[in-house]
Amino acid sequence: MPRSAGHIFTVVLGVLGWGVVLLLPALGILPDPSHTDPLWIALFVVVILAARALAFRLVEGSVLSLDSAYYVAAALCVGAVGAGRLVAIALTVDASLRLYYTHKRGKADTWWAELGYVLYFGGMSGGLVVIWGWFLGAEMPLGIHRDAVEISLRVVAIATMLLLTHYAIQGVRLRLLGRGWRTYLHDLALPGILAEASLMPIGVVLVLLYDPQQPLGFLLLSLTYLLINLVFSRLSRAQHQLEERVHDLEILTATARRLSASLQLEELVEAVARETCNAIPEAEAVALVHRRSGGESGLVIDGYDRAADKFFRQPMSEGEGAAGWVMKHAAPRTVADLTASDIAMSSEGTEGIRSWLGVPLMMYGGCEGVIAVQSTRPDAFRPDHQKLLESIGLQIAAALQNAHLYELAMVDGLTGLFMRRYFDARIEEEIERSKRYGTPFSVVMMDVDDFKKLNDEHGHLIGDRVLRSIANTVKAQLRGVDTASRYGGEEIAVILPRSDMVAAYNVGERIRAAIADQRVTTDSEPPKALSVTASFGVASYPESKATDGEDLIRRADRALYRAKKTGKNRVELFWSDETGPVRAQQVEPVVTES
Repeated sequence: MPRSAGHIFTVVLGVLGWGVVLLLPALGILPDPSHTDPLWIALFVVVILAARALAFRLVEGSVLSLDSAYYVAAALCVGAVGAGRLVAIALTVDASLRLYYTHKRGKADTWWAELGYVLYFGGMSGGLVVIWGWFLGAEMPLGIHRDAVEISLRVVAIATMLLLTHYAIQGVRLRLLGRGWRTYLHDLALPGILAEASLMPIGVVLVLLYDPQQPLGFLLLSLTYLLINLVFSRLSRAQHQLEERVHDLEILTATARRLSASLQLEELVEAVARETCNAIPEAEAVALVHRRSGGESGLVIDGYDRAADKFFRQPMSEGEGAAGWVMKHAAPRTVADLTASDIAMSSEGTEGIRSWLGVPLMMYGGCEGVIAVQSTRPDAFRPDHQKLLESIGLQIAAALQNAHLYELAMVDGLTGLFMRRYFDARIEEEIERSKRYGTPFSVVMMDVDDFKKLNDEHGHLIGDRVLRSIANTVKAQLRGVDTASRYGGEEIAVILPRSDMVAAYNVGERIRAAIADQRVTTDSEPPKALSVTASFGVASYPESKATDGEDLIRRADRALYRAKKTGKNRVELFWSDETGPVRAQQVEPVVTES
């Protein structure tokens, strides 16, 4: 159901309500107020506004103000029409103030929806007070000898009809705006009616004490009424804060459970992004700033766009932007509106960002990263968001440390590639995945050609430099789901998920060409540029008919052996019957100096 229907309903009810309040008395359809002392009208308005200021939230987007007893008392004290007018004025002022503060928080709606809200808020309530006050005989004579029973009955009658019709109309309006009936009745209507009805005895006493010449008793009871509202408001806020705290603890528990299960950085980044968005619904984007992995220096930003469900990565300079400030000072920072700030946010993924909140990630005795949330609305993040993000940041820092330790245990320090034991575990995972889902995968074994000769002629430092360069070239040619590891010495093994033999051959050929094109400079005088090549063997599962991971590696090794024997600097495929065509490319020398 479109929300526009709810807005139209709101405008229509607002106009009808104001028509009842203003036009019906003017046309003589309803009697003019019979007790309209301006001072008493002002007193009622002030008390109603004070009660509105003490309103408390029952559910998200709805507040409750215990002021209906004053509406009913006003109808019996100053007349139905006078009460309707003062209620309409008080609630219109209250709605305008709430709309003003909503605008300051950057949550503006369409102009006609906001106008309808103001018209409805004052007009509908004022109109109901006029209708039920007049219909149920609010225009009763007031004197020193009042019948308490009659007043009590009239208060109960007016209050009952006023509350039932008010909450019924409000329920229809909220249903048209997208809220479910069951939620409305359970969370708002029933608690609201019970709370308002509990204060109706005060409305009876207010009418009994009403004396235009002696206002003291009325004023004292009004003060008591407001104090009761204050108690309700404080209790509700305390309950709401307790519920939020419990909710935050549940979030932190779930976050800790999810992050502790993520030892690989890629999985950790995804877990951080999604759990942070769950914890802070106002976050439209999440950015995790941390040190590069694999022995590389510098910072990197792993970002997540919630609406597009898209991840992106980009480098970051030390001290850049708000995240740089947080890292430098090791302190949280909130930017209410980036357009009014001197902080530059021109990087990818930050277009349209207005508000930003970031907290430091403390590791190894210092700030080693930042977790930040962003929103296109200004002033979107509150102090409680910062506290929650700081708690999440502690979990993230611990998880990052675990991931780094895992990386140190599983990543080769020289090349930044995974170690062999990690490769062995991954290939068994891919075997099981292939059996379960019927998807192929391939293994590429590669070996640097004549590497021993290179080490003998130029030394092991240059050999290490060559291995690092080749490892970087390999990583640059792979997808995020691929796995490259240093299998031993100058041998590198690659796992290509969801890749058949032809696709794996193309990847191997692309890596082979990139390695052949690169040059590694020596430290000699004058410096020399070394050209290095590599040979490749490819085996696919289940095409190769390998029985397990070790068997698949042996078959890729056989293809690699053939590549070495048939000229080097080429890619060879393993065929299950070893009679298939040999797809290869041969290029001249393996190690040259220029």
